[in-house]
Amino acid sequence: MPAPVIALGLDSMNADVLDAWIDAGHLPNLERLRGRGTYARQVNGALYRTENSWLTFLHGCPPEVSGEWGFQDYDPVHHRIVERSSYAFRNYAPFHALAAGKRVIAFDFHYGDVVDNVKGLQVFGWGPEGNVATCRSEPPGLLAELVDRHGYHPLFPDRDCDGSKVLQSYRVPSLYDADAMTSLRDCLVEGTKRRTAIILDLMQRGPFDLALCALNECHIAGHVFWHLSQQHPLGGLIQGEVAADYLRDVLAAIDHGIGEIVDAAPAGSTVVVFSPHGMQANTLDMNSMLFLPELLQRWNSGRAALAEGDPSGPVPPPRMDYRRHWREELWDLATPYGRTVLESPLVQAGRGDPLDWLPGHWYRPLWPAMRAFALPGYSDGLIRINVAGRDGESGVPVSAYSALCDELAELVGEVTDSRTGKPLVARVLRTRGHPEESGSALPPADLIVCWRDDVVTDVVEHPRLGRVGPAPYFRSGGHTSEGFCLLVGEGFTPGARIGVGQTPDLTATLLAMMGVAEQAHVSGHPIARAVDAECA
Repeated sequence: MPAPVIALGLDSMNADVLDAWIDAGHLPNLERLRGRGTYARQVNGALYRTENSWLTFLHGCPPEVSGEWGFQDYDPVHHRIVERSSYAFRNYAPFHALAAGKRVIAFDFHYGDVVDNVKGLQVFGWGPEGNVATCRSEPPGLLAELVDRHGYHPLFPDRDCDGSKVLQSYRVPSLYDADAMTSLRDCLVEGTKRRTAIILDLMQRGPFDLALCALNECHIAGHVFWHLSQQHPLGGLIQGEVAADYLRDVLAAIDHGIGEIVDAAPAGSTVVVFSPHGMQANTLDMNSMLFLPELLQRWNSGRAALAEGDPSGPVPPPRMDYRRHWREELWDLATPYGRTVLESPLVQAGRGDPLDWLPGHWYRPLWPAMRAFALPGYSDGLIRINVAGRDGESGVPVSAYSALCDELAELVGEVTDSRTGKPLVARVLRTRGHPEESGSALPPADLIVCWRDDVVTDVVEHPRLGRVGPAPYFRSGGHTSEGFCLLVGEGFTPGARIGVGQTPDLTATLLAMMGVAEQAHVSGHPIARAVDAECA
């Protein structure tokens, strides 16, 4: 049989940081692979950058083609967001299910699940990063067997292994709690060791053509530990409380595991290390989950519900005493009016809502009566306009839609960082020309607010709507659309760097290596297998 392909998702790793740490000798196994392989940066140009990063890779096309916008469904009639535990793959199967007769190992990648027409081993929910996950395997019982042999992931002890329950994610520790971050670092290092053992176990269970495995500890570490070594407003405020670079500690453990996997690979294997997205200082959580929902609520009601600041006075210095989870600290910032009209996170948690921690979701009782509101999401700001007939019986008339889009774009464009005066918004995208345009090629949001990547803040200002914050940061690392791939094997030139490509290019490359004919929906092109090492 042809030599297998081992594709390891170094999920969400920032390519610049990775290169720097390899150059400094901190990651010897990745250094060895980089010297032996072809390296390329890749850009995921899809909207909803977080929700669609892995989905674009698995489909090989953007959501406008696949008709799938991440792992959330919006019900406009009931003004309700449903968060799924996996991608639906409604119109196209993931690429690893297109290789008929090929034996595949699919392990724990982002919002993955067991799918039909895959010959081999599928294991999901052992150590995921996503907000919710289903623990499931094919053949049934394999996940439980792996847990018995190698243990649970330290972040997810005593998880259900039979696929009967949708389980929620780990509890993100407070960035202001050094002990909690140290504990998380230790869990991620140990989780990496156990993950490596599971991948090695799966590889030893018979011949395979493709092993597609995610290294999720990198993703989690990037979210929580970014400020400990990279640029972020919190970095200078907590120096001395945490002595080590916890992100690099986790990467060192992953690097060691990659070395073990490569050493155990069958002779002639092609090794691919990749990520369909990256990480940077987080501009998304605060802006999309807190500031935008609250500002739109004030625009509708004229009253503050959450994190009301005094724009007439100086901006308070950042507080450093936030020790509880983000949702508890933020709920303490609710105004008396807010406690009357918002749905508390405790109420949402009581009914098992997986979005109880996300402040933008607390506004849900108000959505039907608002002219426009922020949809909960994980990346860009998402604005839905209540249009009469489309979004229930009430709402703004269709004739007012275009003018309201313009008004909202102007409104968010006036939001500034209270500490620097810099505007938060880079641009506002209108997703449809008419509110009655529909279909899976269009997202639920009418407007997408793209935030500036260089403005990270805990407090914002609007000339008419007032000040929101200061408020605690949630996660210091947030997603970017830039990823990378490193390909090592026959036909790939050692030490070569090629130009920036698109995420679906890697999909097309893996399909070609498995001998799958070109797929009409896959927009990428196989990465050149023989290039001049000087061409970059």
